[in-house]
Amino acid sequence: MIRAVINDGPGSGKQEKSRPVFGRIRLAGIFLMTMLALTAADILAQPPITSSAAERDRTRKQLREQFTKNFRDIQLNSQKLLKEHRNRSLSSRDLSRHVRSINKNAKTLRGLMALGDLAEKIEIEKEIDTPEDFDESIQRLATLVREFAHNPIHQNSKVFNTDLAAQAQTDLLTIIDLSKILNDASRNYRPMNEIAN
Repeated sequence: MIRAVINDGPGSGKQEKSRPVFGRIRLAGIFLMTMLALTAADILAQPPITSSAAERDRTRKQLREQFTKNFRDIQLNSQKLLKEHRNRSLSSRDLSRHVRSINKNAKTLRGLMALGDLAEKIEIEKEIDTPEDFDESIQRLATLVREFAHNPIHQNSKVFNTDLAAQAQTDLLTIIDLSKILNDASRNYRPMNEIAN
């Protein structure tokens, strides 16, 4: 048996006593084993998170973040484009930069939405030459982005409405096409104030 020697200090006048240590160690060991068993029981009671389930959750989170970023960016780029156009401070370089960003955001959103092939192809005037054509096309692009962003399909994910999904897909497809046409024609764009002079 292991014994601990207890000494109250030199000159205390007390004799050294020995007490059994094994009993204390044994109690501490029993307590530790009980805590480990309870912790293990708690862990085993939870459903196991497999690496594939964790990976799916991580992927879903990344896709949600990517959708949110592109959804926000397409609106901001559209608002900047329209504001600069209305203020007559839009240059051909700015027009190209904004519509390329809008195009990229729209393509990403279309891929992320995975609504199938519900979009209807809408014919767009491919020739944009005059200031009036640019004005009409920029206004139309901004309207399409606004309508897409305010489509009720983005508000309620529990109810799937095929008409709203088709409209969202059609808007995105038209945004992609119109932004590409505007980008191709952007080198011919001149700010409205230059045309008036």
